[in-house]
Amino acid sequence: MITMQECASIMTQELAEPREGERSLCLRVNQALKAPHVSCISLLPTELLGLIIVEMVRSTTGADDESSSSCKPTNLCIHPRPELLIASVSRHWRAVALAMPFLWTEIRLSLGQSLDLLDLYLMRSQGRLLDIRFTGILCNNRSRGSPELEPDYSRISNIILSHIHVCRRLEVHVDFSFPKLLDAIGRTKAPMLEELIVHYPPNVLNSKHLWFTEGLPSLRSAELGNFSSISPDLFLSGDRLTVLTLSGLWVAGLSPENFSGLLSRLASLTHLTLIGEPVDYVRTSNHPVAEMPLLETLVLKPEANISRIYLPTVLWTIRAPVLRELVLDFDNVSSSRELQSLVDKLKHKEPPFPSVCHLTLRSKSMIYGGWLALAHAFSGIASLSVSRSIANQLMGFVSCTGRRDAFPNLRTLWFDGVQFEWSLLFQLLQIREAVGLPLREVKMKGFKGHAQSVLNEPFGKLAQASLAAHAAVLIGWT
Repeated sequence: MITMQECASIMTQELAEPREGERSLCLRVNQALKAPHVSCISLLPTELLGLIIVEMVRSTTGADDESSSSCKPTNLCIHPRPELLIASVSRHWRAVALAMPFLWTEIRLSLGQSLDLLDLYLMRSQGRLLDIRFTGILCNNRSRGSPELEPDYSRISNIILSHIHVCRRLEVHVDFSFPKLLDAIGRTKAPMLEELIVHYPPNVLNSKHLWFTEGLPSLRSAELGNFSSISPDLFLSGDRLTVLTLSGLWVAGLSPENFSGLLSRLASLTHLTLIGEPVDYVRTSNHPVAEMPLLETLVLKPEANISRIYLPTVLWTIRAPVLRELVLDFDNVSSSRELQSLVDKLKHKEPPFPSVCHLTLRSKSMIYGGWLALAHAFSGIASLSVSRSIANQLMGFVSCTGRRDAFPNLRTLWFDGVQFEWSLLFQLLQIREAVGLPLREVKMKGFKGHAQSVLNEPFGKLAQASLAAHAAVLIGWT
């Protein structure tokens, strides 16, 4: 590891005989190295410093998004904005930051926020499309039943409505009802809106309906939570929509007719995520089929206490002839009894998605008969990803006598890490090779940064040697 001073010295040596266009840079480097108290980062060209600033802001914003749950609204005023901090470091950094208007396009709105900060961002964004986020908690309990009476709420509503025509991404995720804002948004033109995230608070007595009478012609991604009715006209002329996420509880969820009509209307949809139980299959026996000709990825993430009818009904009422990836995330399911009806149907009915080639399964444990059901329903998969808790169960099942031909096309195994029985893996590789169904790749997720150190240790070398002896298997790290 070399220091910045050493790096600058090397750069100076390389510029010892500079070309005409490089003479000024060489002169600046030499002068800066001789000057006292000069930071080496000040030697960076403005373009390179701008790239560093952009990446730093993006990484900080991404960390904030991951730390705030998509199911629980948070107060976004807790962390300082990175672009504001950067603009306060020095005159040079401030000039670089102000010269990039896209750094100032994310408008975060919260109750009690100063309008001065909003005006500052609007001025510095220089007319670029905006990303507006209204996320937070109503601290005044007396206003919780009627948030429209809260002055801050009315002010923020007006801000959103007055800028939605130049909004690229809109997120509204608060812990109180906002029917008037929702209605006003639905009647306002948003021709540039590409991403829409609207979560209505659960357990609110107000009716929760969502529609856009003007349509959203540019919409590409939508995440909608806790709505009991979504008009198919929401996406009028929205043939660009490819990603949709729905979340909620069945007691206030979409009717099967609304759900089927909505999905069938979205002919361009390629990625669908269902969190919780957003469809009410419990109170009706009419479960119409949803035709989704272009759907490639389906993610099911039920929460605790789901109804037993939900998962099997969803899998057999969505028709997706080109589905390639199926994700079953059961980490939050509270009881195996909630999954038993799904396992029974997977064992005895025709496979719901014969075209699936990659299956991801996350669960704290596998219920009785679960692996056998998956082997029957998804026999054609080429890639299987499992969470850490069930990795050993999977390898034990596939290695068991009478089950060694399960998943005959399987070529790649994905694990969350290296916390599994390696002896089971060696045994599995031997067995698959012997029966003519060899595995070709074993990958560990989230372990890329530690891969080299692990493989250099005696255990890692032993693992590689054992794998090489059993079969031609590639170990991958992501």
